[in-house]
Amino acid sequence: MDHHSTTTTTTSSFFSSPSDSLMAAILSHPPRSFSSLISSLSTDHRFIRSRLAFLLLSPPHFSLALARLHSLSLSQKSILLACLLLHYLNLLLLSPSPSHRLRLLDFDAAVLLMAMCDSYSPDTSPSPVNWHSTITTHLLTSLLSPSGLGSTSWPVVSHYIDTASKCRRFLHVVSGGTAKSDGEMAASSAAVVSLPSVEIGGESGECVVCKEEMEPGRDVCELPCRHRFHWSCALRWLGRKNTCPCCRFELPTEDVYGEMGRLWRKLMRMGGG
Repeated sequence: MDHHSTTTTTTSSFFSSPSDSLMAAILSHPPRSFSSLISSLSTDHRFIRSRLAFLLLSPPHFSLALARLHSLSLSQKSILLACLLLHYLNLLLLSPSPSHRLRLLDFDAAVLLMAMCDSYSPDTSPSPVNWHSTITTHLLTSLLSPSGLGSTSWPVVSHYIDTASKCRRFLHVVSGGTAKSDGEMAASSAAVVSLPSVEIGGESGECVVCKEEMEPGRDVCELPCRHRFHWSCALRWLGRKNTCPCCRFELPTEDVYGEMGRLWRKLMRMGGG
């Protein structure tokens, strides 16, 4: 047994903090998927850093992204940040989600907003804050740190874990401590359309939505958890909730906060958290 598989089987039971559970989730990927994950994180990290550097080196583009942020309400800024955090979660799960992608200007604004959050310190930052100078200093300090100058990919992994670990706190803050409970948002259209249609065999079963028998020979809807329902019942149910009515398996949703919560719970289950 190699080191990766040994670590995967022995660490998750000892991890309890969100960061530790995220690390355990990453280590649970098979070796080939793990290599793909490291490559994806490194590529994405270089792209985000290069985009931030471009904004800092181009005053017109920096001003444009900053003006975009100033034009948004607090709730709109929260959604922008949520989309970027969701991007991090999807990368850790090796499951890119095109339904929540940002257009370039909004992506630049989200990267800038994240950099503001990372670089701001209420004890040392002047008032008013010169964001260009503050972000530049923080970025250079990060690049010249031992981890920034290192040749391994683990500092990049650590960066994504540290950022993703903020998701639970972020969801709690934006919801005022009263986040939606599981299953209170509709499943995404893409998730519903991709569900397979299967034919009932010799043994019929009850559709738990309508409490009627599913007749042999009829095509019914099958969820990823393998539970089956009449198509009409499934469409009606998933139009209101993104969970299986039998086992509460969660399907993707177009609600950005709901999707963040779904992916967070998935990672925590993978990591034993």
